[in-house]
Amino acid sequence: MIPPTIADTFISLAAFAGLIVLIRAIRSFDAESPLTRRFLFGLRVLAALMISRVFAWWTGLFVFEAATMIAAGLVPLATVILAEGLMRRHAPRLTKWIAAGGAVSFAVLAFLPASFADPWRFLGLFLYQLVTFALAGHMAVTRDRKSLSRAENQAVDRIALSLLLILPLLVTDFRSTYIDLPVRLGGVAILFLCWLLISLGQRATSHRDTVTAFVILTAVALTAALAIGMENGFDAAAFTRTASVITAAALLGTLWNDTISLRTEHRRQSLIRHLAEDRIDDTLGFLKELQNHPLVEGALLLEEAALADLDLAGLKTLLSARPLLRATETADLAETDAEQLAWLTEKYEATHLMLVSRKPFRLIALNMPSVSATPGAETELKVVQRMALLISERTHDRDP
Repeated sequence: MIPPTIADTFISLAAFAGLIVLIRAIRSFDAESPLTRRFLFGLRVLAALMISRVFAWWTGLFVFEAATMIAAGLVPLATVILAEGLMRRHAPRLTKWIAAGGAVSFAVLAFLPASFADPWRFLGLFLYQLVTFALAGHMAVTRDRKSLSRAENQAVDRIALSLLLILPLLVTDFRSTYIDLPVRLGGVAILFLCWLLISLGQRATSHRDTVTAFVILTAVALTAALAIGMENGFDAAAFTRTASVITAAALLGTLWNDTISLRTEHRRQSLIRHLAEDRIDDTLGFLKELQNHPLVEGALLLEEAALADLDLAGLKTLLSARPLLRATETADLAETDAEQLAWLTEKYEATHLMLVSRKPFRLIALNMPSVSATPGAETELKVVQRMALLISERTHDRDP
């Protein structure tokens, strides 16, 4: 197999893998909303396009070539459907007719023999995609910004501005005997789009941060490709393919890492949902449900009876002043307090002790490895401790 096809295959498979990662991430967070369904439809169309064309290149079977053409014809329609959902308004009638009519037309043209339909079919597909993308972009530019929330406007702006990076790369997919390009870069454009969509879930990440990171990643890939090319005497075409493959691999790795970060953030937010939604009239019920959360999974609830061998008066005084204690915080404690803290943390293999109730006196002992004890996690523990204490006091004050 010639090198261009190998590079095209790698980039397309990387894009397919990136799309699957993104689809799974979106489905795990919110798969029911109408906008999410529109996103998923577009992503599945792109995934079908990437995998079907790989099969078409390597098998030469007509069924995969037809599937590739059908999927490529559905991409503009999916774009218009997504644009309507993002801007919460219908597309102009002409835009709808062009998008739907083009999709149906290329679904029919996909079954014509290549010797009869090409290159005019590819030219028509290129013009159809270009016009539809331009019409969707016009919808984004002329939208009523006041009718959308700040987050919605931000999402539209990110996707619209990204077309400036994506469209030039998509053009390279239309390789023919008349235009001999060294590699198809549509897969790289799709990977960047996936990365952009993942960044929408990271509120602290701005569009500028994402684009800057893409530029830096591309510069690093080009530098690596230049070093490899100079060592092996690559020509311009081989250098371009090498840089594209490295960029695709780096984007896929970054996308996977950002997906893990997003899932971690989602799990941390589940603690906030637990605090906001669980019952606040049952201290023990609240604490038992809390024990199932990953942050405090396996935490032990210590009743006063389990602490009978200790100096309860001294322990109560200590934890009233410092309701969240780490096992390492013994330097500034009185000798008796330090000994009791060390005894408790050693017996229950705990890194933290939390006061969760004064009447009756209850503690939670939990183990949080130092690698997990980030400032954010420590703050969440303080929130949990204070919430539990407030619930216990509220319950105690209400009881006769």
